[in-house]
Amino acid sequence: MRHNLSEHFRRTDPRYARRLEVEVLVGEDRHVATTRNISLGGVFVETATPLPLQTRLQIRFRIPTQSEPIEVGGEVRWVEPGGGEQLPGMGIRFQGLRAREVWALNRFFQG
Repeated sequence: MRHNLSEHFRRTDPRYARRLEVEVLVGEDRHVATTRNISLGGVFVETATPLPLQTRLQIRFRIPTQSEPIEVGGEVRWVEPGGGEQLPGMGIRFQGLRAREVWALNRFFQG
């Protein structure tokens, strides 16, 4: 049974609790949100208006270990309604991270 790389990352990569401002772009719509955690496989974004499951999008964010912003495709894989002190949000699986971005993210996670 074959697994695609994104599923492999989602299952095996550790998540890091990092707060980053991100732009989520869907067609002409642009939303600014904050990450709760991030891994090489994807990111959880806190937002009062999560997108529907399987929405394809672009996500853009900056990390200190790379001068230019990372912009990568993604897909909404799960949604949390929030409650109590937990803000609502959505899990986005990355699609198409480049090698240099993986390298920069690994350095960021270790910092």
